[in-house]
Amino acid sequence: MKERVKYSLPPPLHETCHWLMISHGKDRQRQTFFDASKHYYHTRIIPELRNKIVLSSSYGWLVLQDGNSQECSLLNLVSMEMIWAPPINLNNYKLCILWLPPTDPNCQLFFIFKDFLMSWKPGNMEFIKKEFRLEVEEYLSLFTVNVHKGIIYAIVEPTVDTVFANLEDEIISFKKLIKRNDLTLGALEGNPHFDMYLIESCGEILLVNKIYSDCFGDQKVVYNFKILRIDYSKDGWEEVENIGKQAIFLSKSEGKFCNVSCSGLQTNSVYFTEGRNLYIFSLDDQSIKICLPCPIVNKHNSTLSWIL
Repeated sequence: MKERVKYSLPPPLHETCHWLMISHGKDRQRQTFFDASKHYYHTRIIPELRNKIVLSSSYGWLVLQDGNSQECSLLNLVSMEMIWAPPINLNNYKLCILWLPPTDPNCQLFFIFKDFLMSWKPGNMEFIKKEFRLEVEEYLSLFTVNVHKGIIYAIVEPTVDTVFANLEDEIISFKKLIKRNDLTLGALEGNPHFDMYLIESCGEILLVNKIYSDCFGDQKVVYNFKILRIDYSKDGWEEVENIGKQAIFLSKSEGKFCNVSCSGLQTNSVYFTEGRNLYIFSLDDQSIKICLPCPIVNKHNSTLSWIL
């Protein structure tokens, strides 16, 4: 096999590196990898990523959707192994979750829709559809979702209650876990807007509220975060004011929780993107830093994804 040129491969993806990948250029033909700890970037042209949309990133694998055909695949950025998924219609899907790496026999790829999910195990010929059943009639759809130890957790609209269900059930019947309260809403003075992320962290589920004021154009003005964990003794959420040597990384639709004590990144912080900018919110003093990972990227034709 002919050896590939360096320019067509990702930079070395070490465990202590936390890369922000920016897809840009015509048909997303260029990929710029920004090292958030050392503040430098590498630009590549990787054929496997041309015109691909990153739906999720976990365990060193990317879940990709082709911009033209909408075919889905899994790509390992170290080995460059690619696994193709069966055809699936992703119109109006809400969230993509890769549960365990493809090297694990229990690996599954989930696409969450309004009232059902589609699951696939690598090697199978098709996706399996499972309907949702919500025990309360006023539940309309799932707002944010995550999977932890075979249990699917969700915040539901419009009540903002927290619900859970067993993934192995043939019909996924959600039951109420926590009733909505002011903590769930991330309520502050005034009437803030917020995005919610359910994130797995050290064996538990965290709820991260990204709170912002009115949007200017297509960009949100984020000014605070509220992080919660489940207090099972009180059947409620409790606020987390300090996450220690960890950091939270948020993209448009998903969040990750990582130990950054040996990476040179800012601990007890939230890293998030808006437009083509990277922001760092400190939970210590509620300050926000901003940086531009790559000045040559066009803000109107680029997508940013964390590689963790």
